[in-house]
Amino acid sequence: MTQNIGSGFRDADGELFDALVRCLDFMSNLPFFRAYKSHSWESLKIEDGQIILDVACGTGSDLITLAGLRPRARFIGVDRSKGFIELAKMRAEGLPNLEFLQGDGQRLPLADRLVDAARIDRSLQHMESPGAVLAEMVRVTKDEGRIVACEPDWQTFILYNGAPVDSGMIADHFRRSIRNPTIGRELATLMFHCGIRDLRTNLHALVTDGLTDADVIFDLRKVKDQCVAADVITKEGAEDWWRLSERASQSNTFFAGLNIVETGGVVRVRP
Repeated sequence: MTQNIGSGFRDADGELFDALVRCLDFMSNLPFFRAYKSHSWESLKIEDGQIILDVACGTGSDLITLAGLRPRARFIGVDRSKGFIELAKMRAEGLPNLEFLQGDGQRLPLADRLVDAARIDRSLQHMESPGAVLAEMVRVTKDEGRIVACEPDWQTFILYNGAPVDSGMIADHFRRSIRNPTIGRELATLMFHCGIRDLRTNLHALVTDGLTDADVIFDLRKVKDQCVAADVITKEGAEDWWRLSERASQSNTFFAGLNIVETGGVVRVRP
């Protein structure tokens, strides 16, 4: 069975590339995502003349917006995906204060203590070693520079359409496709061990009562089919669940929810 969105980001240049781009573009236009992203960028306290890093920047939509709004700051986006970086460069044409680099989060192609602030958003959940990535972000950030990370806590993922058992099984199957499902709650501890202090955590609750939106964000149709292939649920049961979800969505009684944890702090002064 092919990958779903949950596991597809581990190899963004693979078979799901186009679907991943559609997912990122869709989410970037939703009010919830715009709101929590805005809060996380504000937490960096960006000033003119600073260099700001976005690790695992994807197609660069956040940085493209910021670079246009803050022409006196310099922005750098790094992502492992060749396809994402090529698309980001194309979309960012004409912004002289914005640079995109292909690179691994565990080996950032940047000098020590180069940037004034760094951020990563919903990407540590997919990475082999989140702690190593955070340590690299600390390495390239100046002393007393700010670092912010935003990650889901997939133990809070809920699907409901009136059928709690089947909804729970489908949600659990998606949850198990995430490499680091509890990374959200682990952020503060990981960041502290990397030398980040003055930690503050905020919680952002994603809620949708629309099956169409939930399908794009969580790849529910494909996850439903994967549950059938894995004998988690029968084919008839899966189709019944989908029809029930469609009816619930029409009456605004469908529910999909997930908490996004935002943790930020300051790099301690090093010798």
